[in-house]
Amino acid sequence: MKKTNYYTYLGTNGTITSPVFLENIYSVKKVLLTAEQDKTLTKDFTNFHDSIMVSESEVENWYEISL
Repeated sequence: MKKTNYYTYLGTNGTITSPVFLENIYSVKKVLLTAEQDKTLTKDFTNFHDSIMVSESEVENWYEISL
């Protein structure tokens, strides 16, 4: 499973989510989880995803399983 950090910034005219981290600016960190080839992601073994963006605290709840 590949993990890529993303940061969501709130501005006066909207929000932006980017992999670029800006120091000294408030952001919410999220993680894009991407399954490897011939695998899928799940946290409940009922719903499956090729990739999903979750909060940093949810990462440990996700598993990568073979198809």
